Amino acid sequence: MPLVPSPAVEPTPLQQLARTALAGVAPYEPGRPVEEVQRELGLERVIKLASNEGPHPPFPAAVEAIRDAATLQRVYPDPGCWALRDALSARLGVPAASVMPGNGVDSIIKLLCLALLEPGDELAMAWPSFISWRQGTGVMGATLRTAALGAGGAYDLDALLERVTPRTKIVVVVSPNNPTGGAVAADALERFLDALPGHVLPVLDEAYFEYLPPGSHDGVALVRAGRRLAVTRTFSKAYGLAGLRVGYMVAPPELLKLLGAVRNAFDVNAVAQAAATASLAQADELLPGRMAEIAAERGMVASGLRALGLEPLPSAANFLMVPVGTPERANALNQALLRRGIIVRPAGPFGAPAALRITIGLAHENAEMLVALAASLGEVGAP
Repeated sequence: MPLVPSPAVEPTPLQQLARTALAGVAPYEPGRPVEEVQRELGLERVIKLASNEGPHPPFPAAVEAIRDAATLQRVYPDPGCWALRDALSARLGVPAASVMPGNGVDSIIKLLCLALLEPGDELAMAWPSFISWRQGTGVMGATLRTAALGAGGAYDLDALLERVTPRTKIVVVVSPNNPTGGAVAADALERFLDALPGHVLPVLDEAYFEYLPPGSHDGVALVRAGRRLAVTRTFSKAYGLAGLRVGYMVAPPELLKLLGAVRNAFDVNAVAQAAATASLAQADELLPGRMAEIAAERGMVASGLRALGLEPLPSAANFLMVPVGTPERANALNQALLRRGIIVRPAGPFGAPAALRITIGLAHENAEMLVALAASLGEVGAP
């Protein structure tokens, strides 16, 4: 039977084919890449302090693993990430069945939302905070319930607990919090977990875990102790592997089995798996020195900001959030810094439109940023 052409009608606009929930979801706004700023402003040298990347390169063992893995890219990666799971299991002291690598923490956030949230369900978190949790909730047509942060930029766990209802499925604590840098106290976190009702899954987003000072919370230790808790971490920051996109979750095995139903078969590429596995072998040797350097530079930058009349929020991460008065002034300072070859991150997409987030770079980069900021403040003027 011959095919009959459909009547000559205008095709439905693609926007009308989208799920209704997407109408309220704003796309993620990435930081400006160095090459774009150079091309747009005609600059030869640009310093990027916008995306919270670590300023150090991958560990030498990771670079060697990347070279070795490059010759094997005609075959699919190991879908179970077995070598990486085993290495993480040994380092963290948890069963391999409790570890799930992912294509960065962002992908794990989306998997959690996809597997657990339906329209009418709720996710509770503080705000301003990491936007991917907000996006994942919106994409699923679920409801976001937000609490205010504490005065220092860390999650106010009492306020967050008050936002939990019988319809809340997931409660997220981002600590250190992005974009503010504030971290919750370990004892307060445990009391919070004790107070949560049984129908809620708590998730601790520890993307900046390695930067925490001694004595801080350790979500994986809580999982080892039998807590019903999911913990997300990443190799992007402290390990210098942001370009390869590899993070992981530590959680009860039954939760990871649920996520397996919605996870891509080859979620983590082979080069990323090899680099992350090799990184763990050098972590004890190389991480402490790098983290100490970042902490020292963060203190230097904070002092420099105060000398310029600004007051950054306390931070336990590799960045500082700096309130500058108004959204208009934040935009003006951002543009003035761009003209001087410094890329920082306006914090508006994260819920703080009157602030800038500044990543801690190498010593010379931080020093150049402060000089450029001083000139930019003089250009923009007082709030």
